[in-house]
Amino acid sequence: MQKGSDIGAVFTRLSNAAGAIEKVAKFAHDDHLGYITSCPTNLGTALRASVHIKLPLLGKQKDKFQKIADEFYVQIRGIHGEHTETDDGIFDISNRRRLGRSEVDLVQDMYNGVKAMIAAEVELEKAAAPAGAPAAAAPATGAVTKCGPHLKKIEDITGMLEFAAG
Repeated sequence: MQKGSDIGAVFTRLSNAAGAIEKVAKFAHDDHLGYITSCPTNLGTALRASVHIKLPLLGKQKDKFQKIADEFYVQIRGIHGEHTETDDGIFDISNRRRLGRSEVDLVQDMYNGVKAMIAAEVELEKAAAPAGAPAAAAPATGAVTKCGPHLKKIEDITGMLEFAAG
């Protein structure tokens, strides 16, 4: 767990650690199914990339919140694990897909979903603000991406990852 929004640093650290472990102990892998895990929902990459984010207004609009989650292949959980609710507006957002996609694609799903949720939260804040009140600043977006389907193995990562802005 790392505080802040540097998803690239977290992904790089995870990739380096997995690469180091695989040098001394191979993960159970099937060419068709991917990495074999104890939970069938994690077949494939077994990667669950998640962030904890406060979305108090969007969290009250369950249909809109779920529509964004469905569009970007992410799932919404409370921060205390699967099937938990939240009463403080803080949610755990993670990639829903695992099978048939690269790790980079799955982190990109999570990134895109969270970005869309932040944009929806900002719009709800603007709509809720009294007339004449200063508008909330939109979050900064990322630079040009280096990520994509060309990144297949740890050796392909040569520096800090940049994720697409949209």
